Amino acid sequence: MSGPGLLRVPLGAIAAGVIALPPEAASYVVRVHRLREGDRFVVFDPELGVEAEATLESIGRRGAEARIDAPRPAALRPGRRVTWIQAVGKGDKMDAVVRDATELGATRIIPAISARSVARPAEEKSQRWRRIAIEAARQCGRGDAPRVEAPMSLAAALAEAGAAPSTEGGALGMCLDPYAETPLGARLAALSPGMEAAFAVGPEGGFTPEELGMCAALGFERVRLGALTLRTETVCAAALGALIAVSDARAG
Repeated sequence: MSGPGLLRVPLGAIAAGVIALPPEAASYVVRVHRLREGDRFVVFDPELGVEAEATLESIGRRGAEARIDAPRPAALRPGRRVTWIQAVGKGDKMDAVVRDATELGATRIIPAISARSVARPAEEKSQRWRRIAIEAARQCGRGDAPRVEAPMSLAAALAEAGAAPSTEGGALGMCLDPYAETPLGARLAALSPGMEAAFAVGPEGGFTPEELGMCAALGFERVRLGALTLRTETVCAAALGALIAVSDARAG
């Protein structure tokens, strides 16, 4: 386990030994958090889900060096694979969804373009969302970060998730719809330990009837989150929070 309260720094290709910290990491450690020589911190690889404790060895005008201890599997990683498909909404709403999905255990985030999506983000947007995911992982103590895909059509996103109409042979698919008859909790009851889950959420205005039909055909059952209609950027925290509650109750 990582030492309590130690600063966490994302760093790729972790290996034991003394290394020159990349400029961004060095600035973050020395200038932003003002660590001094001999101070301890934790480095983690968000791609591979490994981490290691480190000691700041030296600080120079052009950078800093750190001694990396032996890498180990990250202590905190999601217990199941969870895909979150989010139809892109207006403004920076996707930023909030990526943060929430990361903090609440999603392992894959797919931005989808649906009929009612006003925004049509370029592929480069996924790089920004990836950085947001890594920062959210750092803040919450998670040892990895979800894979953030480039924006794609809703049909492609649903197919990528690998949901199945039955609970055998694929992820348990759920399409969030405030007018659905089945409550989310009833669908979550079908989740067995370690079983993959996949969620699909529409933009402002929701999915069209044709898109709801597509979701159903590709294994995503319509489910509702209570009686109220939530904002598209709020659904992620509510649904993944419910998933965590159900999983924790069974684990206990």
